[in-house]
Amino acid sequence: MKNKYAELLSQVNNTQRGVSDSVLIIDGLNCFLRAFTMINHINQEGIHIGGLTGFLKSIGYAIKLIDPTKVVIVFDGAGSSNSKRNLYPDYKANRHMSRMTNYSLFSSKEEEDEAINNQMARLIQYLKVLPLSIICIDGIEADDVIGYLTEKFESFEYTKEVTVMSTDKDFLQLVSNKTKVYSPTKKKFYTPEDVLEEYGVSSQNFINYKILMGDTGDNIPGIKGLGPKKILKFFPQLSNNEVFDLTNILFEAAGNKDTHILYSKILEQKHQLNVNQQLMDLKNIPISPDNIKQIQDGFNTSYSLNKHVFMSMYVNDSLGESIPNVPQWLNNVFGSLEYFN
Repeated sequence: MKNKYAELLSQVNNTQRGVSDSVLIIDGLNCFLRAFTMINHINQEGIHIGGLTGFLKSIGYAIKLIDPTKVVIVFDGAGSSNSKRNLYPDYKANRHMSRMTNYSLFSSKEEEDEAINNQMARLIQYLKVLPLSIICIDGIEADDVIGYLTEKFESFEYTKEVTVMSTDKDFLQLVSNKTKVYSPTKKKFYTPEDVLEEYGVSSQNFINYKILMGDTGDNIPGIKGLGPKKILKFFPQLSNNEVFDLTNILFEAAGNKDTHILYSKILEQKHQLNVNQQLMDLKNIPISPDNIKQIQDGFNTSYSLNKHVFMSMYVNDSLGESIPNVPQWLNNVFGSLEYFN
């Protein structure tokens, strides 16, 4: 009787929320590769399944924690980095040069790549029987799609909160009173206060901090000799809520170029800093009308929960006890999302 009452109360609460009341946007490849490299899980047939099971459990945990009314998973499309490589040829040139794991199951990088591709393809099949949306557009990176969506929701009055799930620090530039970033490795939410506390810069100025720092993960160069502490020493304005952008940084550097060599270096690297801004800024993204239409269509297309097909795949893939009591897990995690669908 108590369980029935709790279920009824939950349904009453859900009717007071709109479909876009709380949106969870998941950086698909980031979360998948994190699971693949951290979970060396092999099924009874000797096949690595860590990326697949780790991803499903991770998003399940996040959905239960955040309780969103809408979930969107965004993946990089084919050739997603081409436009940025046209701007900066060395962009992400350091990616996939060597193996990502030291798992003994894989004797070569080719075997590891094959496992990644196979699990990714199978993961998409699982996701298409869950009540969520998938966006993957050729020629556009997931980061840019996520940036576009969060900026749109910032001005959408019916959306109360947006959560971006990723370990990529680039998304911290999107943090606001409405948008937060959830790191699944740290199990931590980043609000404007958290960004300021951890990095010493405001979320409004995090992009300008990153422009100076560069990004080794994406092979984007920063100003040599200018680390986090010196950036804050030379440009304390980055800690303020008022935007202190690249134009302000260059003006400040020009006025102080005779006081320290790093100010001169900043001026010498003006072109690269402008390139960095175009590569890293997720709030001002040039997206074509056709691509905007694809993003909108992807967001508005939600799949339905199909427990039978999910269970059939789960058994066929010999996932065993990776997820205990799968039917109950599906109900507990995705039941509310199916309601909003």
